[in-house]
Amino acid sequence: SGVRRREADGRPCPLILWDSSLSPASNETHSSVKLTWGTYQQSLKQKCWQNGRVPKPEWGCTEIHHHEWSKLALFDFLLQIYNRLDTNCCGFRPRKEDACVQNGLRPKCDDQDSVALAHIIQRKHDPRHLVFIDNKGFFDRSEDNLNFKLLEGIKEFPESAVSVLKSQHLRQKLLQSLFLDKVYWESQGGRQGIEKLIDVIEQRAKILLTYINAHGAKVLPMNE
Repeated sequence: SGVRRREADGRPCPLILWDSSLSPASNETHSSVKLTWGTYQQSLKQKCWQNGRVPKPEWGCTEIHHHEWSKLALFDFLLQIYNRLDTNCCGFRPRKEDACVQNGLRPKCDDQDSVALAHIIQRKHDPRHLVFIDNKGFFDRSEDNLNFKLLEGIKEFPESAVSVLKSQHLRQKLLQSLFLDKVYWESQGGRQGIEKLIDVIEQRAKILLTYINAHGAKVLPMNE
């Protein structure tokens, strides 16, 4: 779980607090499950745990339900979060201040199958579902540099989220949600700054809906 604190220069930054309900994570990947891009893509094909089906050992499934990856991919695409599914920034042109460039990971895109996923976290009592942590979004990435690698292997998307993206209520829902985080609201310059961020998300939502149609992806209820 996270709360915000203010840095010395007054800007808010996320502060991760210890949450005892989370499964233990590795120091290297900050993940409670060990997955590389290759094993992740393989497990997507198996639709692990979908319709209550218990996976066979050779399928390479984790305890995480198949639908969780669809929700994560949609969320990460709209915010262009790369530090979970694309830690080496292979799906877009990073800037020199991006973590992958700072850590010298950018050139390592030849053997993507062996790259580990990071920040993949579950709760101890609920290993079927993901907990989204470290959700730093990027709103200044141009439309011709969006990271579509985040959507690779995803053939289904959650109906509830897609219906909001299609409706006229996305802006209103985001305003209501972001208004609850007073520190973040103020740090973006109040309503005017927040509206600009929502402009970006609305445009990405249109691009995502076009992608879903173009790829014939299914839109399903995902409430398990």
